[in-house]
This record gives sequence, C-alpha cells and structure tokens, in this order.
Amino acid sequence: MKDNMPQVARFWNDIAGDFDKIYTGNKSGIGRALDKWLRKDIYQRFDWVMQKSGDVRGKQICDIGCGSGRFVTEFAKNGAAHVTGVDVAPAMLKLAKNLVTQDGVQGVCDFVETDVLNWKTDQKFDTTIAIGFWDYITEPPERLRNIRSITTGQFLSAWPRFWTWRMPVRKVRLQYIQGCPVYFFRKPQVIKMIQDAGFRVESCEVVGKLFCVDARPI
Repeated sequence: MKDNMPQVARFWNDIAGDFDKIYTGNKSGIGRALDKWLRKDIYQRFDWVMQKSGDVRGKQICDIGCGSGRFVTEFAKNGAAHVTGVDVAPAMLKLAKNLVTQDGVQGVCDFVETDVLNWKTDQKFDTTIAIGFWDYITEPPERLRNIRSITTGQFLSAWPRFWTWRMPVRKVRLQYIQGCPVYFFRKPQVIKMIQDAGFRVESCEVVGKLFCVDARPI
C-alpha cells in the first residue's frame, strides 16, 4: 500500500494555525462550543496522557506527531529533563517552537522535522507518546517498531475507534472534502499491532471516540 505521509504533511501544514485554535480557544463563541462538543476527546486525551505519564521530572520524553507543541511544553513545564517533538509539518513545528519559547521552556525542548519512519537517531526516551497520529497512518506496524526502538519506559498512544457516530463524519470531511486520508481501528487490531512491535499492553481504555493505550517495552 502506498504511503500517504507527503499528503498528510501538506494537509497539516496548511491547517496548522486553525487547528491550534482548538487549544487556544481563539474562536467565536459558536466555534468554541462546537469544539467542546465535537472535539471533546482532544481535551480528554490530553488529560489522559498527563495522568498516565505521572511524575515526569528528570525524564527524557518524545512526542511523535507533536503538532503545535501542546504536549511538549506541558511536559517541559512539569519538569521533564528534555522533550523532543517530531512532526512532518514545518508550520506545526514553527507554532511549537513559538509556544515553548513563550512558555520559557525552550532550553529543554527540541524539534525534528521528519516522519518517525525515516528518523535515524541514537536517542532513547523514558516516555514516548503518539497522540492524534495514527488517524492518518496507512500502515502503523513499521512506525510502531521504530517507536519501540527508541522507547525504554512507557509508550502512550491514542487510536480513533471504528464505528463511532463520528467516524463517517470525519471520513467524509477529511478524506473526501479536504483530501486527507483518515483511518479507524478495532481494539483487537490495535493491541495486536502494539504487541507485535515489542510492547506489553498495560491498559487499553475507551476515551471518547478513542482507544488510549498504555504500553511498556517487553
């Protein structure tokens, strides 16, 4: 199957500013209300990651598909020794760099413009996350194996669930109107892929329209 990452990168590069407004709330009252209703799990998955990651003081953390840097800066503010954000969209990384500078944590953050599939690094991370990432990945297994190779402690990931009411809405809006492929997953499929990559699944929770998985390297 042809990898669609260049297409995904263009899409996220084009909408970077608009997407980040979901976090800033810099919208009309109606826009904010719609976000709280239709995109509630964006806030829920953020809270889930922060709760599951626990005390991050002194840890090396990596955010795969870091987007505008919301998780990166939060980890840094919570005392992480270093946080690396990886993303394919330069406009997203520009927002992320501005955010960590604004929050005064730029000294412990760095960013890499690449697809994790192609990232050659000797770095190892205590915690790796991939949130809002798998929605757009045609073939997750190889990227999961690359993530396993850099992860020493904890891997947190979120996967859009198959057959929720929002699934056809997203499919039409993203794939057929905006031209960005989007994928959905069943729980056994998610668990098997993560296990096959060399992780032990500690928990798989339903969070809104997502499966949120806490895993550890075997």
